[in-house]
Amino acid sequence: MHVIILAVIHYINLVGSIKTSFIRQHLGSRTPYRFRANKNDSRIKYPSCKDSKIWMVIRHGTRLPSRKDLDAVAKLVDLKYEVLLQHEYGKGQLTNEQLNRLQDWKVDIDPDQDSYLTLEGQDEMILIAERMQKRFPNAIKQKYSNKTFLFRYTATQRAQQSARYFTNGLFAKKDAQDIIFAPATRVDPVLRFYKHCDRWLSQVKRNPETYKETRQFGHSREMNKTLESVSYRLGLSKFCGYETSWDKHHTSPWCYAFDEDSIQMFEYYHDLKAYWLDGYGHELSYRQACMSIKNMFEFFDKADGYQSIFMFSHSGTILKILTHMKLYQPASPLRGDAIVKDRPWKLSEIDCFAANLAFVLFKCKDGDHVLALHQEKIIKLPMCKHELCPLKHLKQYFHDSIYKCDYSDMCSLQPNRTNNKED
Repeated sequence: MHVIILAVIHYINLVGSIKTSFIRQHLGSRTPYRFRANKNDSRIKYPSCKDSKIWMVIRHGTRLPSRKDLDAVAKLVDLKYEVLLQHEYGKGQLTNEQLNRLQDWKVDIDPDQDSYLTLEGQDEMILIAERMQKRFPNAIKQKYSNKTFLFRYTATQRAQQSARYFTNGLFAKKDAQDIIFAPATRVDPVLRFYKHCDRWLSQVKRNPETYKETRQFGHSREMNKTLESVSYRLGLSKFCGYETSWDKHHTSPWCYAFDEDSIQMFEYYHDLKAYWLDGYGHELSYRQACMSIKNMFEFFDKADGYQSIFMFSHSGTILKILTHMKLYQPASPLRGDAIVKDRPWKLSEIDCFAANLAFVLFKCKDGDHVLALHQEKIIKLPMCKHELCPLKHLKQYFHDSIYKCDYSDMCSLQPNRTNNKED
């Protein structure tokens, strides 16, 4: 342990003067949403079209560390005092400001509030709601009615509170107090389908082969050339991300442990893991997202009922839906033998805190069309010619997702082999 701490101290001393603006935008799934949000809230209009419905899935806002991450705090406390002691001996290059930040650093988090939504997370939800309502005033009414709005969240505090603060951004305070939320359930095949997909849990998440490429990269010379312990630096990168996300006015002192090259290595490490666990690495990972896709198309097909559906979930849900929609697919599978620098699959860009994906139904003179937005920015779906895509075309493309989405069979450890694409 002492050798590891000294190695970390050496690297902090080495890169302590590096500017942190670059690092703050490459923190993987803990990247602050404020660096990705689209602040342009102008109304989005198309000739001879009117926004009619919206279906949106939103990752919870910035949260506190998990219980597992909080268990690593004791090591960081030891590291803090070692770094300060080394500087007293004249060994170090941190500035006085950086030393003061480190001196003042402490973790005052109730372990019983692990993974709770932070104040920054609350603000993220309010601002996203306000901007989306300005962009699509017909689909997102200013007056609340439980006949036109549906709000769903998973059975977690961070998702539930994200939903609550999102409604605070949509409605007047009086109306926001009367919101009816759909009851959260432990088993939710639309919002967190993968949590109870036994086949995926067995063959993907708990399968050591899923992490083969990640292990290879973690043991590579590039990853280890600056420090003996990869796992120790991973802990630093997590707290660099958490603390930078929940405090927009300051950068975590643990970000001083990274320069541009090293933070990109850790960024790729996490991208690689997510690619094989939640993305294109295994077909079952994203095929099960048909439950969410089916829900969206069924909602668009109904002539009456809700106009706006907002669902609050997690990173695993967002990534699997993005993959199901063929978004951000690398030209070739990500591997552990080398970093692919120009890859479209970057968690820092596609899966930061409060990441969101919206589909808006437009009623047009030439038929119904769908507009997709990711991180509040308009995107063109790969299977469409234009941003505004005919609903009929999307339903044809996703025919199997809508009509052949057999979750029970897909996720059974003994699936019906006549319908199993992976056997």
